[in-house]
Amino acid sequence: MVVFGDGCVGCGLPCLGDNCIYRNVISCTCDKCKKEFDAEELYEVEGEDLCIKCILKEYRTVWDRLMDD
Repeated sequence: MVVFGDGCVGCGLPCLGDNCIYRNVISCTCDKCKKEFDAEELYEVEGEDLCIKCILKEYRTVWDRLMDD
């Protein structure tokens, strides 16, 4: 999940508004394991943002089920 949020650090300086580097911080989280990643480390799969470990885990399970039949 990619979310833009206010990452104000309470620096005590006058607020710069949208010019502040902490104003619109990107937070990228895997929808399965809920760990935080850089945006380029997440992949959109069937409407979910997943890390490579969760993708491999999910599709290995599907592959194993297909091979058992």
